[in-house]
Amino acid sequence: MSRPLALLGAAAGLLLAGCSSTPDVRPVPEGVRPLAAAPEVVDDAVVDADSDAATDAVAATDGGPATDGGSATDGGPTAPTRAEDVQVRWPEEVEGVAEAVVATVAGRSIGVGELVSKWVMRDPDAVRGLLDDLILSRIVLLEAAALGLQPPAEDVERLVNQRLDALEAQARAAGAPDLATFIRARLGFEPDPFLRQLNEEAAIDALAPRCVRAWLLANDRREVRAITVEDRSAVDEVQARLARGEAFDAVARALSTDGSSEEGGRVPALVRGESVLARTAFAAEVGDVAGPVREGEAYLFVLVEAAPAPLDGPWTRVGAAVDTSLAARPVEDPEFWQWKEAMTRRYDVDTEPFLGLIR
Repeated sequence: MSRPLALLGAAAGLLLAGCSSTPDVRPVPEGVRPLAAAPEVVDDAVVDADSDAATDAVAATDGGPATDGGSATDGGPTAPTRAEDVQVRWPEEVEGVAEAVVATVAGRSIGVGELVSKWVMRDPDAVRGLLDDLILSRIVLLEAAALGLQPPAEDVERLVNQRLDALEAQARAAGAPDLATFIRARLGFEPDPFLRQLNEEAAIDALAPRCVRAWLLANDRREVRAITVEDRSAVDEVQARLARGEAFDAVARALSTDGSSEEGGRVPALVRGESVLARTAFAAEVGDVAGPVREGEAYLFVLVEAAPAPLDGPWTRVGAAVDTSLAARPVEDPEFWQWKEAMTRRYDVDTEPFLGLIR
């Protein structure tokens, strides 16, 4: 990680060390869900409960007219094998409860705690990453609900299509007769719950960048460029070249040791924080060059280019600006870290139940 970006500081790890936080902003109205109800399921096919296809599918099971996919008795497909068969919907319930027992041997049980404990011993990073993803996914849902943001159907469908296409390629390579058979044999899922989870993940992936960028635009922030150098002689050279009137971005490209030098020292927008970079940026006026300031073994120069006015409000007000901003530049890691740190302060996040499984 290049130094100025690292100065932002990743959010403290949520897992394994334990985490409990208290929300300080934005309670979520009880019962608010940003997503539509789940589709009904008929003979493993996912259909929209309000669509004509649902009526046709039910009729097929009762001996009535069959859908284009084939009747229930003529040997036609009973599960979607192409992405276009998947309706973009969201499960009615997103909460899940783990079973206490995952297996038995000679009548003696193996509990979920033992399974998780072994997993943590063998691959703690994978466990940390997965639980972190689950926590942040729920936060995305809460933020989307507060914004009044629905998952964009076209984006969700595109992501589902991509993932099913990749799975179909694997199924063909494995010699499976169809995608449903491959899902059952390789993943251990029935097609319906698998497709529901696929839609769930795609919806969150479509919502997440919009929630992150909407949060950034709603905050007091600074747009900056930075130059990082390693010693006093380099500091002197930076100062001399800036004093001669050279553009900050040109000096950054020539002298900065940070990876941001390729973009003339541009770093992602900063919100108020405790990092050296953030404190320096908010202490300077727009157009000012601050520094050198010491950070570890390095020296920083910071140019504050802009202090945009915060843009807050529901999605109907901010959505167009968020989408335009994302089209110009996707969410970058330091922006995500700042959002994650803010969200773990905003919401009550507690991983003690997880730790209780492995103690």
